[in-house]
Amino acid sequence: MPPEPGLARAGETALPSDSRFRFAWRMPPSGRPDRPLLIAVHGSDRNWLACREAFVPLADRCDISLLAPLFPEGVSTPGMADGYKFLREPGVDYIALLHAMLAAFAEISPFDSRRLFLFGFSGGAQFAHRYALVEATRLAGLVVAAPGNVTLVDDTLPWWAGTKDMDRALGRRLDRAGLGTLPVHLIVGSKDFSEGLVERGPDDPYYSPHSQLGGATRRERIASLARSLKSVAGNVSEETVEGAGHDFAPLAAAAATWLERMMRD
Repeated sequence: MPPEPGLARAGETALPSDSRFRFAWRMPPSGRPDRPLLIAVHGSDRNWLACREAFVPLADRCDISLLAPLFPEGVSTPGMADGYKFLREPGVDYIALLHAMLAAFAEISPFDSRRLFLFGFSGGAQFAHRYALVEATRLAGLVVAAPGNVTLVDDTLPWWAGTKDMDRALGRRLDRAGLGTLPVHLIVGSKDFSEGLVERGPDDPYYSPHSQLGGATRRERIASLARSLKSVAGNVSEETVEGAGHDFAPLAAAAATWLERMMRD
């Protein structure tokens, strides 16, 4: 049934359990409670509303819900902006936060929890692929677009460069079974070289001496991530968007094309 006249079809909501965090949402055009949900995660610029709006045409074509979290900087420590990319910071568990947002949105507009799709761009791509490493079973599809740093499935490398001791760092284990069946699509612009990459010094809370093992540019790092994921996942595809640099719009458009194919299949 379509939404009742006057019922909000889209909005921005503070997380009831922690008002420091918000999420933008959009109901499926049909208003049906059995439709898929796409979660779109912002980069360092916190363009959370743009993340939602970029996928509105897809939502209209495929009759799906949208959810775009806002993970603000300086939540636990003034100036700390990168905690969500690595899933944890002092006093904040970003996996649990996303699950709380999903529960809160389900109260607004129920969705099919068996068909959750996750997209992340840049910093959000870091969140997305690390989330999938431990929660792949929850997902029906994953799109990783131009992450600045990557975590390789390598139990000889310490977290976050690799997966050694991730259970101690995150309180969660590598979800090998879920990764084995998860469709993953990796996207990068053909001109996305070194511009904008952040290298952290030893005093940074997210410093890793192994950060360069994936390569020097986003193109090299996403290629390393692809090879790594193929060791545990059975359905990994790659796409280079010709003419694009580190640009949200063309990569989101490429993601929408792949997601539509996945949802229709």
